Amino acid sequence: MAYSTLEDFFGDIVGKARRGQGMSVADLARQAGLTPADIERVESYDLVPEDVRIRALADTLKLSADKLVSIARNWFPAHGNDSFEDTHLSVTRLEVRVGRMEANCYLLRCKQTGKGAIVDPGAEARRILDAVDQHQARVSHILVTHGHGDHTGALQEIRQATGASVCCGEGDIPLLGETGRLVDEKVTDDWGAHVGEIAVEAVGLPGHTPGGTGYGANGIFFSGDALFAGSLGGARGAGYRQQIEEIERVLLSRNSAVSIFPGHGPVTTVGEERTHNPFFL
Repeated sequence: MAYSTLEDFFGDIVGKARRGQGMSVADLARQAGLTPADIERVESYDLVPEDVRIRALADTLKLSADKLVSIARNWFPAHGNDSFEDTHLSVTRLEVRVGRMEANCYLLRCKQTGKGAIVDPGAEARRILDAVDQHQARVSHILVTHGHGDHTGALQEIRQATGASVCCGEGDIPLLGETGRLVDEKVTDDWGAHVGEIAVEAVGLPGHTPGGTGYGANGIFFSGDALFAGSLGGARGAGYRQQIEEIERVLLSRNSAVSIFPGHGPVTTVGEERTHNPFFL
């Protein structure tokens, strides 16, 4: 399946920024020069106001006005449905169905050794394992970006079928419930591993969840729900600000060509997020 829209629409971004900062609908409406009914229509996808009002919303919510206008006018990453391959590794995306929604699961494969890692096995274990067979990967690691069920629902089946080492941010293990017993490696900021000859590093991206984790290798980064193309996973209060600061520090400081593979929605790049994501001024 190919994505044709972002995971988050204009109204989602307004709502996430408002809730993240603890702002009421009435407060946002008053400060942005709109009515509460207007804000409710925005957040329910029923209204995209003219640019001057979008800019007023952005200023009130501490978002980039130019970037928020770009999102409202249907920006989409240039290569949002591309896979990734270089001389060393490949990344294959599967959009798995989790109830009424879809989430991204990824297969990272070392081309020199055939070793592989599955990132966020949220559902449809059979499809994931068929992809492993198709790409002739020998899965050594299962990398969990965060503990929500739409990213871990097939964890037990994949672990049983592959015998791979399950890696998860220590702060998110409680979110896994009984499945938490499957975690072999508690991931912290100093964690690293090799998938074949591919060095994989972990960085903490708390906010959406306490132990949210991103995984990077040469030229690629799996951001989970910490960062979507043009948006963020939802967070509130101190976690909202921390998430933005950590993404800026550990991810958007990387080379602009680095491909970002999020937990939902299309693929993006560091350069595109610097240019188009309204959460980063």
